[in-house]
Amino acid sequence: MDSLYEKSVTFSSFLVVCSAALLIVQMANGCVEAQRVCYPDVGCFDSTLECNYGFLPQNPSKINTMFFLYTPENPSTSATLNWQDDSSIINSNFRGDRDTKFIIHGFISNSMRGYVTAMKDALLSVGNFNVILVNWENGADLFDPIEMLTDVIHLPFGYEIARQNTRLVGRQIALLSQKLQQLTGASFTSMHLIGHSLGAHVAGFAGEHVSGQYGRITGLDPAGPGFETYTDSPGCLLDRSDAIFVDIIHTDGALGNEHAQTGHQDFYPNGGRYQLGCALFNEICDHRRAIDYFTESITTNCEFVAYPCSSWTRFVTGKCRRCGRSGCSRMGYYANLSPATGSFMLGTNTGSPYCKGDSGQPPKFIDFFF
Repeated sequence: MDSLYEKSVTFSSFLVVCSAALLIVQMANGCVEAQRVCYPDVGCFDSTLECNYGFLPQNPSKINTMFFLYTPENPSTSATLNWQDDSSIINSNFRGDRDTKFIIHGFISNSMRGYVTAMKDALLSVGNFNVILVNWENGADLFDPIEMLTDVIHLPFGYEIARQNTRLVGRQIALLSQKLQQLTGASFTSMHLIGHSLGAHVAGFAGEHVSGQYGRITGLDPAGPGFETYTDSPGCLLDRSDAIFVDIIHTDGALGNEHAQTGHQDFYPNGGRYQLGCALFNEICDHRRAIDYFTESITTNCEFVAYPCSSWTRFVTGKCRRCGRSGCSRMGYYANLSPATGSFMLGTNTGSPYCKGDSGQPPKFIDFFF
């Protein structure tokens, strides 16, 4: 299953480039115009922001977002929550006095992936949490086989459509959060959203809809295409305004995934572009490694100590090997224990266990090849 995923995403990388090229051509020819769409109970979306130009989220019935709840009472069998059905919440094991973790998958993925359930299990092993898996696979897919025959014009824009769907799914998460608050007394500050790739931006849009009141958002290698050029544009991507605390792990900047520091704490393991143990130019491995680091950090006794540093070059030349006044942090689940802010560098091991603690030296250049 994972090999199929990797082949699909490698192919999708090619289509992302095609999508961008075709969009530029259409914009140059004046074929793309600002639009607006409104959906019952979810609200309206437009494409007036430059980062949204020409595309709108699909119909909620098409995306069919699902919320699967796991708790200490039902760690293996989920209950489905529906923000439009109060009884689905009232009759579930969700408790408002617990912290809540949302896990949001990325492009061409779903909430049944092994990495999602592994993270869920790790979280439940260390805390008395409500864990909600957000499944938006219909909106995160490259294209629908039926639509290939009926909507040829939009076929090359699969990634761009998924990118715009992040806005709608983020709003749905916010609406569920508001309903949980209303029915159970759960606070936004007790909610932690964890998103990978496009899922990181889904979390950001959810946070924007609740005015940044979430306690924490963790972005695991946020998707770059369509986002990376708008780091100074509010409302376009995950940034520090979306939650009280935003931490981001960058692992695949070489492919064009979002690399700028937009959170309160941004971590760049091994420089944030290539990862040890991944074959050169295997961007899927690099991209997925952010998930591996975060999941390992939940249960390991080893601390992913990260040093404040403005660049990887400074780090590998020994200029950032002290915590200094600003302080070090811990990449991963326990990042919120440090009050430090800024960019942080650290090295990792080639394979699991990835953590080197605070005694590991930066990797040598040759380590990236073997």
